[in-house]
Parts: sequence; C-alpha cells; structure tokens
Amino acid sequence: MFPSRPAWISKPREGRRNEMKLFTSTAKPLARMLWPALLMLLPIPMWAALGDTAASVLTDQAQWKGTISSVDNGKYVAHEITMASGAKVREFVSPAGAVFAVAWDGQFAPNFAQLLGPYYQQVQQAIADQKAAQKASELEAGSATRLRRGPVMIETPGIVFSQVGHMRSFHGVAYIPQLLPQGVQASDIR
Repeated sequence: MFPSRPAWISKPREGRRNEMKLFTSTAKPLARMLWPALLMLLPIPMWAALGDTAASVLTDQAQWKGTISSVDNGKYVAHEITMASGAKVREFVSPAGAVFAVAWDGQFAPNFAQLLGPYYQQVQQAIADQKAAQKASELEAGSATRLRRGPVMIETPGIVFSQVGHMRSFHGVAYIPQLLPQGVQASDIR
C-alpha cells in the first residue's frame, strides 16, 4: 500500500541516542556555571539610597514613575517623589552631593533594601536585637505576652531609623548622623 520506508527512519540508531545523552549530561552543569556570569552582564537598575549621590534621585523618580519636586533651603536640597499611589518619598541631599536622609509617607512601607542601601543590614540586625531583648525580658519577668507591633526606633552610631504607622498609613525617616550638613537638625528631616 505505502512505499516502504528507508531503514534509517524506522530504526533509531544507537549512536545517536548516546550522543544525545552526552549532550544533555554536559549541558546542564555548563548552564549552571554560565547562568551567574550572564546575570552579572545584565544592567542592574540603581536607586538612590542613603550615602548615594544626588544623581541617583532622578533614577528613583524614573523607576517609581513618579513626579518630582525639589526645594533648596540652602543647607540641603529636599527632593520629593510622589508616586501614582499617593505615596511620597523625600530624599535629602547635602551640598556635598550625598543623600544623607530619606523620609516616607504612604499606604505601604517602602522597600527598605532600596531606600537604605548598604545600611539595610544594620537596621535589620538592630531590629532583630531589639526583638530578642524584648522577648528575653518578658521571659525573665515571667509574662507570656505576645510581641507587640508598634513604632520602631533604631539609633546606632551609623544610622538612625524610625517608623510609625499601621496598615495603609506608614511614616518614617532614616538618616546618617555623620552626613548631616552643618546646621541641620534631625528634626528638620520630615
């Protein structure tokens, strides 16, 4: 009825199967080794963070797709980025061009890893230490109350971090005491 098929179509060759196994067995480890290298070649977006330069503020504005307004009061420049959600992030830049403080208001807490940059780990560790100390004091006193949520206040030699609020209403500030310009008080950062 049908013309006969050539032998090479009807029977898989044994050598071809072994070649395929060899390829897949070496491709997976090779891909695992090359993947991190390829990721390093991709452009990574930069955001303004504590200690970063003033130029990074515009990158934040573009990343968040917000509108920016700036006020120069002589001692520092305050850049306020307003996002479509209504959230606001203020970045304070010293005359030397460094972001020395950030403040935020909005329905949700911001991405602290982005805002705090290299100081993020310091803040996380200080919060963990505070919680451990609170738990230890409660155990020592014999009370079995649950850990409370509430205002967070971290004051270390390297950074000051404060956040208050509840769901849909978060407010806070973070600044580097060593980078505060001459004549600027912590109360000026709002």
